[in-house]
Amino acid sequence: MSSGSNVPETVVPTLRPALPQPSAWRKIFIGPNGVRAGWRLALFLAFLVGLQLLLIQFGLRKIPAARAIAQSSKAGTLTAQFQIMIEGAGIIVVFLATAIMSRIEKRPFGTYGIPLQSAFGRNFWQGIVAGLAFESIEMVVMSALGGFSFGTLALAGGALVKFAAVWAIAFLFVGILEEFVFRGYTQFTLGSGIGFWPAAILMSTLFGAVHISNPGEGWVGALSVALFGLFACLTLRRTGNLWFVIGFHAATDYAESFIFSTPDSGLMAQGHLLNSSFHGPRWLTGGTVGPEGSVLDFALFTLMFIAFAKFYPAKRDAAVQESKPL
Repeated sequence: MSSGSNVPETVVPTLRPALPQPSAWRKIFIGPNGVRAGWRLALFLAFLVGLQLLLIQFGLRKIPAARAIAQSSKAGTLTAQFQIMIEGAGIIVVFLATAIMSRIEKRPFGTYGIPLQSAFGRNFWQGIVAGLAFESIEMVVMSALGGFSFGTLALAGGALVKFAAVWAIAFLFVGILEEFVFRGYTQFTLGSGIGFWPAAILMSTLFGAVHISNPGEGWVGALSVALFGLFACLTLRRTGNLWFVIGFHAATDYAESFIFSTPDSGLMAQGHLLNSSFHGPRWLTGGTVGPEGSVLDFALFTLMFIAFAKFYPAKRDAAVQESKPL
């Protein structure tokens, strides 16, 4: 007789060994997506400081020509040769530190804001045009309000061509270095830990703060620099790289220091185009700070935020994208 019983067979559950819990030390250093952002940033800064000491402090100082260029640069003034030397060395240092981190993290170098295939492309030249327009509008309005005179030409002939070229190179280097230091690897990594905009606010505040040490700079100018940093982060967010703001940064500095021959963050350039002058209230001219300390700078940046947000709309797939915390 068949034992065709309807009683179900007893299922014996399979016991799996409990997974080992991560140690407290591992939780400190490792997050759900690998090494935590703070430790990666600390490692990057260690490489940055080490390379700076090696290549700039111990390297350039042992070169007689470099020492002569440094000694010729007086407090409160800028020389194109000194800027090219220091900013160029700084670019090498930060690029090397970032390249090391890109190998460690197994990410392409361009992930950190400067994709080389886009170098000096459309975004860059749009930034150049926007920067020249921004500074020109500011100085024309300031002049119309009685706070600025263009004066006469301070350069002519070969000297004009020479200084126009070397200052263009110098401020291009300034744009690349400052944008990549504050909005390259640091912004990417810090943003992966705390979110893009919290990181942008923190780095932009630091960006403004470091300018306070410049002779002639003040807290209003530093606040303007911080506002510039937030605008730079908006361009990074909307374009996906730093090339627009590198062009914008280089062009505004070039226009302030060389073309309109005004202080830039409290510093005057040697070999500028015009014998220009301020003759108005500090709130209008910026005083020793230069146009960055003017109320016009804040008004124009407000318009720039609005215009850039309109003409460079957020991409649909990136509008809600936020880096996951590490």
